[in-house]
Amino acid sequence: MTDREKELVNRYVYEVTKRIPKEQRSEIEMELRELIEDMAEGAPLEEVFVKLGDPAVFARKYREDKNYVISPEYYDNYVWVMKIAVACIWAGLLIAMAVKCFIDYQDIIRIAGEFISDAVMASLAIVGTVTLIFAFLERQKIKVDLKQEKPWSPDMLSPIPNKKSRISRGDCIASLIFLALFSCLLIFAPQLIGAYSVNGRDVSYVPVFNLGWWDVILPVLLLAMAVGFFNEIIRLIYGCYCKMVLLSSIVTNCIGIVLAFIVLKFLPFWNANFAQEVATQLDDTFKFKVFWQNKMILGWDGDFLSNVLLAIIVIASVGEIITTAYKTARYGTDR
Repeated sequence: MTDREKELVNRYVYEVTKRIPKEQRSEIEMELRELIEDMAEGAPLEEVFVKLGDPAVFARKYREDKNYVISPEYYDNYVWVMKIAVACIWAGLLIAMAVKCFIDYQDIIRIAGEFISDAVMASLAIVGTVTLIFAFLERQKIKVDLKQEKPWSPDMLSPIPNKKSRISRGDCIASLIFLALFSCLLIFAPQLIGAYSVNGRDVSYVPVFNLGWWDVILPVLLLAMAVGFFNEIIRLIYGCYCKMVLLSSIVTNCIGIVLAFIVLKFLPFWNANFAQEVATQLDDTFKFKVFWQNKMILGWDGDFLSNVLLAIIVIASVGEIITTAYKTARYGTDR
């Protein structure tokens, strides 16, 4: 084989095996290479690839689950993200329940009942959300392919991604876990983010957020979390820096900045009386009460805190866009 033919074989094998469960990849790769070599003995390699067809379609022959809702190209990532999201939701609810039981230990039965109800509803919601996201991604890809109006050919095989262009799946998973846990906390226990004081069996706490406006603030925050979740799924699916990942990074980060601006500058996000409530409501055993009274009552400034947080979000978002653009231009693939 010529160098170009070897490269085409490597590309085809890569496109097939990446859609197959990890435990089967090595065996199927060897089998596929032998099949291609045998077929290439009696026909040009181009004809061999045409007979084998689109790698995404060919990979279905090796899957045990023939009847699927999500296509093979997305199925592994779909199941993976689903497991992570559901596990994070349950973990977040368990943590919230534990804290609630610690604060109000006399009402454990009611708290446990709320946990079961919230867990079922949250699980159904996350399953539906993840399914809709992956269905949307799949349909969009089908539309793009249809617009090309071209039958599959070996020339459509994408190059194997450079190691430096690959996106860490571990980083994507960590981000998804954080987004799921933080969303769970914002939905079910926003009051737990604040200051605490323990006096015997009594626990006092003051929330840092303005819970009076939470019904208005929460949907905006969840939309921001969903946008970030969508971006991480895109990165997880493509697995390397490319035009689609760059576009997703630009769009989602810009939307995130706009939503952050709305929450921090237009909505009463912070508890304006946080410092005063800490100083007056928490008991005398609170170790930092003197600090709160002498410093924070006069120094608590929600507007300043909003400006600092907004600046951090803008800098982080712009930094991610620049980093993604650089890696896409330097190492990325053309997808």
